[in-house]
Amino acid sequence: MGDSFTPASKSQKFIRLKAEILREFKDIERCCFELKELLGLLENKNKSTFDLRAVGSILHDFYCGIERIFERIAKELNGGIPEGDDWHRQLIRDMTLDIKGVRPPVISEELEKMLIEYLRFRHVFRNIYGFSLEWRFMEGLVERLPVTLNTLKKDIEGFSVFLENVSRYL
Repeated sequence: MGDSFTPASKSQKFIRLKAEILREFKDIERCCFELKELLGLLENKNKSTFDLRAVGSILHDFYCGIERIFERIAKELNGGIPEGDDWHRQLIRDMTLDIKGVRPPVISEELEKMLIEYLRFRHVFRNIYGFSLEWRFMEGLVERLPVTLNTLKKDIEGFSVFLENVSRYL
């Protein structure tokens, strides 16, 4: 029967991937908005363990949303998600690669460095009791979140243009 892909279905694959990425990015932006609202409520207040758990949960969601974007790209374009104990770290690294004939870098090396800190926090958040969270370890991530989000937005917009362009040529 031959190739099961028609030119339209190949094109749709890239358009669908772009839509999935943009939808996930909106959810990531919502996490950032929620964190901003929460911080407004916590301003000039001693942060309780419940407050720290809430902040930690949002930071965790922020990073996990980004990782979901990377996983979709890896599955669709890279041939799969990296394997091994350090696959989360390798996934971020893979997104900085220019894979000739497949795709340009998804993110900049600048963003890679930023995201490594959120990945580290994700690991801690998943492996400690919430009452062990300390503001001093989250404060820098919270402060850098707007810059990280803006850098991510710029990189995602650039990658979305690539997906749009490649879909036109299939």
